[in-house]
Amino acid sequence: MEHSFLSHADAALRNRNNILHFIKKHQPLSRTDIWEAMNISRASVTQVIRQLQESGLVSETGLGQSTGGRKPQYLTFCGSGKRFFAFDWLTRQLSLLDLDGRVLCEAPIALERPLQPTAFAAALAAQVQAMSARHPCPAEDMVGLCLALPGLIDCRSGRVIYSVELGWQDVPITALLQQTLGMDVFAERIANVMALGCGTLEDIKSATHFQLFLLGSDGIGVCSVFRGSCQHGANYMHGELGHIKTGEDVLCSCGQTGCLEAVVNDRMLRSGGIITDEVLELLSVGIAASVNLSDPSCVMLVGSYINQLTPAQQLLLTQAVRSKVTGPHLRRLELHFSDQTKQLALSGMCTYAFDRHFSLD
Repeated sequence: MEHSFLSHADAALRNRNNILHFIKKHQPLSRTDIWEAMNISRASVTQVIRQLQESGLVSETGLGQSTGGRKPQYLTFCGSGKRFFAFDWLTRQLSLLDLDGRVLCEAPIALERPLQPTAFAAALAAQVQAMSARHPCPAEDMVGLCLALPGLIDCRSGRVIYSVELGWQDVPITALLQQTLGMDVFAERIANVMALGCGTLEDIKSATHFQLFLLGSDGIGVCSVFRGSCQHGANYMHGELGHIKTGEDVLCSCGQTGCLEAVVNDRMLRSGGIITDEVLELLSVGIAASVNLSDPSCVMLVGSYINQLTPAQQLLLTQAVRSKVTGPHLRRLELHFSDQTKQLALSGMCTYAFDRHFSLD
């Protein structure tokens, strides 16, 4: 049996990242809060906090209540000094943000069809370089480039496994961009990124298990989040809700017939782009099937189809989902709707860029 051991430097880096994650999640908090909750020695916590303050990642916000000795100083995460680029496929925009989530600059990316990986990488790299020239940043403060893409994405290797919307199969997109830009590049599914962006919403942040459904003309998918982590599946194929079968004889771009997203798109074309009761019924079938399998405590619905719903249609969809889940009277299931797709994507990429740059692996 092989054993792997962390070097002293690797252990120190992991310790630092663990403390930084804890501060970001539970801020504001004192040094005592950290060493008591994380079971790390006072000396180690003090040393790490000093390093984080020197690098500008942590700041002190003031004094707390004394319990008999000196008043504790509260610590907060400060991401204003770290920047990253974010590309969102839904808006076709590149943004420059800091790790506090502030947008410093943004611009559309012109993309031609069919979309070739090399042409996409070149267009994106050119805009990154143009933004970098207008907003220079020291290399040590640049986190990298985060991509929110449609399809099946192997986020560890940065490879697009398969994407109908992009027309790509087995494309090492992050490697293409890293060669050109000389910075870290991360890629993740759009639904997963948006689910991470829900972490700041009052309706969602207290849920240990929730699902985000992305329902729109760019595709239908779902992300399950358990204790703050997106579920990817054994082959990074978790969440392909759009390709469950309805029994309809409608050809899907994946090559099979009857896929939910193909049937919904077909009905939307027939209705001239108007959400009908039939479309709502189809969507409810997919949502209920996923809820029955995963049993989340709450659900967030986003996407271009959701943006078109009237309050009456939102209620109708909610009732249709509840009528199809098993044991609705036994579930504490909440359905929420959001039209803030861009904001959720940017917030999610901010969380994702932080998690990848300050990795706990």
